[in-house]
Amino acid sequence: MKSALHHVLIHTLLPLKATFDACHALSDDEWHTIIVQGIKMEQPKHREHGDYAVNISFLARYTKLAPPVIATTLLPHLNIQGFTATAIGGFINFKATETSLLETLLPTLKGTQQAGQNTSKQNERLHLEFVSANPTGPLHLGHGRWAALGDSLRRIWQHNGAKVVTEFLVNDYGQQMTNMANSVWFRALEHLKLAPFPIPVEGEKFLYYPGAYVTDLALEYLEEDHNTQAITHIFEQEGAKRLEQLASKELLFELRNISRNAMLQLQQDLLKRFRTHFDIWQLESHLHLSGVVEKTLDRLKSKGVTFEEDGALWIKSTEVGDDKDRVLVKSDGSYTYLTADVAYHDDKFNRAEHFTSIVNIWGADHHGYVSRITAAMQALGHDPQRLVIILGQLVNLVVEGEKTRMGKRKTMLTLEDVIEEVGVDAARFWLVSRSADSTIEFDVDLATSASDENPVFYTQYAHARACGILRNAFNKIVDLETGEESPARFNKKDYEAFKKGITAEAWETLLLKPFEGNPQAYNKVRETILLLVSFTERVEDAGRVNAPHLIARYALDLSSDFHSLYAACRVLCDDPQEALARLLLVDVLRLTLAQALDLLGVTAPEQM
Repeated sequence: MKSALHHVLIHTLLPLKATFDACHALSDDEWHTIIVQGIKMEQPKHREHGDYAVNISFLARYTKLAPPVIATTLLPHLNIQGFTATAIGGFINFKATETSLLETLLPTLKGTQQAGQNTSKQNERLHLEFVSANPTGPLHLGHGRWAALGDSLRRIWQHNGAKVVTEFLVNDYGQQMTNMANSVWFRALEHLKLAPFPIPVEGEKFLYYPGAYVTDLALEYLEEDHNTQAITHIFEQEGAKRLEQLASKELLFELRNISRNAMLQLQQDLLKRFRTHFDIWQLESHLHLSGVVEKTLDRLKSKGVTFEEDGALWIKSTEVGDDKDRVLVKSDGSYTYLTADVAYHDDKFNRAEHFTSIVNIWGADHHGYVSRITAAMQALGHDPQRLVIILGQLVNLVVEGEKTRMGKRKTMLTLEDVIEEVGVDAARFWLVSRSADSTIEFDVDLATSASDENPVFYTQYAHARACGILRNAFNKIVDLETGEESPARFNKKDYEAFKKGITAEAWETLLLKPFEGNPQAYNKVRETILLLVSFTERVEDAGRVNAPHLIARYALDLSSDFHSLYAACRVLCDDPQEALARLLLVDVLRLTLAQALDLLGVTAPEQM
């Protein structure tokens, strides 16, 4: 409704340039720009002033009039259907008619449109890459935050009409995979009592993964007798060398592939369980093997944005905004990590979908990397405005009231362990409850509690409560003391027919007219209606600024509103028609809350 009012208001004001003598010198294009850029819809500080407000003072410099005079001058021209307008100081305030508000809710109520669904992004094609963890170990809670954030964004964008492609880049090329293969190799030697697993040396970088999952991989590999024989034979011939130092690299490549596939499968299974969808799983190794990296390097050279120095190949990234030039190919001929990443992003820009925006979710520790990749894309001739980087902060676990990065309990070290502890719903809700640039304090004990202080419990309980009210209306009434049954208050089929045939005018009469002598109850019901209507605005805003936490906040607001509505307005009142009208409001609230939770990947239980 807010967007519709904004649109109508702009087109109402565009023909009114001649109303102001001082604006005659402005061209129509100039006036158009002034109106379009100046009109901002706000919520009045005092609800009694209206539902929406526009500060008209931006016109003062052009009209040479005081804002209150401008507002009074414009007011007679603002006969916008469904709204009444008033001038208060330099503001024009709009109050929606109750009929127009309820008309907005009918598509959700009757199932012709999902709550909050809109077309604000219907012309956008978005590519989103997120999580992209190395296949060298289990996903941690930070990965879980990016998974919840990215998948919620996907859902929100699609609800706003966008076409979205999600992608996970599997970093399976480079030293970390060699280190992983060596870790499996030495665990196998350790198990066979041929050589010990390496231990860290102070002052030196430790090149191995000591986790128990590596031992599991080694033991699984040794289950095949021929693998045990091969490991033993290689050790007897060459000793406990690192795999890249062996005469043959066959075992290195085999263990790299085995460990990658195993870890990737674990990650995929967990992300699926976490309700996180990826359209594409892109192997970094494929970019190298298919020649994409070399082609990108050739394009950079042909554009004259590279140079050689000290035997290395550099990109002139300072010429397009970076703080210093960067190495692409080292003096030994190996690529830097940046090289593959530049090629990967170049590939995304060149895909047939021609994405309007290419979005990445990175951890805050990648802050310095933003300028490098942006500069490289500009050097390749791409529009850097199409590249959007969302940087996310850390997650701190709070266990037994004590804050810790990774948790004190042994069972709280991975995303899977956290899910086992609190469940998918609680994990996803908590991990999107704050903006991406804010650190999250994930209180494990609170997340598992059945209390109003637990946000996911609070919102899910509100949904279950709405479902319970509807059930009570259609189920037989049982006397708990005698066990006697009485007929149900309403027949479900009759209710569905009533819902299908209801008009906004009839709904207003049955829902609001009875409260005209009770201003407190009337205002409470109207506030609930207005909050339900505003859901579309929240979904649009969340998609526009990439902020799923706005939906989490809305779900909490709507839950709180429902609990207070329930106290102020008895739903199953004595008058059958009025009770049906109130049930319709509960029904819309149920559908809207369920949709809000679904946009966050959280379920909406009917009973708790």
